[in-house]
Amino acid sequence: MPVANIHVLAGHPRPLLQQLVREAAETFARTIEAPPERLQVWITEIDPGLYAMAGETADVVMTRVPRAQVEIPLIRMSLMDGRPVEMVHRVMAEMSATVARVLGGDPQRIRVQIDPVHPDRWAIGGVAASISRAAELAARAAAQTSRS
Repeated sequence: MPVANIHVLAGHPRPLLQQLVREAAETFARTIEAPPERLQVWITEIDPGLYAMAGETADVVMTRVPRAQVEIPLIRMSLMDGRPVEMVHRVMAEMSATVARVLGGDPQRIRVQIDPVHPDRWAIGGVAASISRAAELAARAAAQTSRS
């Protein structure tokens, strides 16, 4: 179920974006302790002419200012409710560090939004995750309780 969508300005070389999606997927899986085949990571490129910075479009701003000082990558993740807050904070930090390292930007410019999803509000094959993965969710909840 875990998904991550990384929003960046269009114009990065494709091999760099492919490296980013691979490394972000590895970071995401490792940090949230999820099997890699269970998660998805993709990149959305935003047209710099349709992205405003202080009232000017990014394509205009980038004629005067380096991309790294204009772009503010946004990482949006959806995670099933119930993960420990420490894990959520760690995934925000590690995904930000990965994006900054691969793109060569300042980690302070990266933004992260995590949307927690209740298992009754996420379907797998049309069946709520609370039903289709009941045993797995119960084991996860028990593990979290024992850590507390």
